[in-house]
Amino acid sequence: MIAVDSLMVCLDLSEMDEKLVAFTRSVCEQIQVNKVYFAHNIKMYDLSDDFREWMGDVDLSKEVEDNITEVVAEHFGNVANYEILVSEEPNSEVILADLVKRYKVKLTLLGKKASEKSTGALGTKLLRILPCSVLVFPEQASHSINRLLVPIDFSDTSIHALRLSKSLADQLGLYLEILHVYRLPSQYFPLISEEKAVRKAEGNAKEKFVDLQKRHREISEVPYTLMRAADKSIGERICQHLKRGKHDLLVLGLKGNNPLPSLSLGSVPTELYGSEVTVPMWFVYSEDVIKK
Repeated sequence: MIAVDSLMVCLDLSEMDEKLVAFTRSVCEQIQVNKVYFAHNIKMYDLSDDFREWMGDVDLSKEVEDNITEVVAEHFGNVANYEILVSEEPNSEVILADLVKRYKVKLTLLGKKASEKSTGALGTKLLRILPCSVLVFPEQASHSINRLLVPIDFSDTSIHALRLSKSLADQLGLYLEILHVYRLPSQYFPLISEEKAVRKAEGNAKEKFVDLQKRHREISEVPYTLMRAADKSIGERICQHLKRGKHDLLVLGLKGNNPLPSLSLGSVPTELYGSEVTVPMWFVYSEDVIKK
């Protein structure tokens, strides 16, 4: 059974907050969440001198906390224990990463606005720096989740994401599909036959699937799709398959081999986060990776 000891929800006081808090309620109604932290950081240095003068003696932190309290009361209720955290720090990424460590947060929930409303720069930074798994909820996404897609590259981290997805699918009665996108080293064509290279690559991938099914019997019946990247990036192929298969949730394992968090995210997760994907994306770290 999947359970989350502590979940942090990052709010920005925009209209996105209501959708994010409502989705948080949906998450808590489907999986066990012991504690939710609704967090917002006030970057005081971004406030103009005129605004500071206009505020006078107003306690901005208290006003922000009251605002979040109203949103939570309306869209979250009491489905789980929660706490509201308001800070005043110059760097939101740093304070949020500190909160993850301080409160032993296992999963952080981020809202993602459409590209015409936001650059998504903060979200990309948080994906790189937060020492926990991250669930991204695009503003166009639905709360209803019925079909899961988990891309794998046969690494330990992607297998961890697959096993977590299988547990979630079993727990909630969801359809689960595995996707593997492979790429051929095109610089060697026409020195070698492209047709033979495709057969060889697909044969190797199928052998890996057979071995994977033998080692993890619980996923032996999960359907999988093998796809060549060809003239597209791996991220683009994943996006195409998401739409074609009408999946509601994407689960992707994150590697943490590099000791520098800013260098461990990888190109595919970065591309997917920056894409126009309109379903929730669960970027998963294993406990072993986070502890490194």
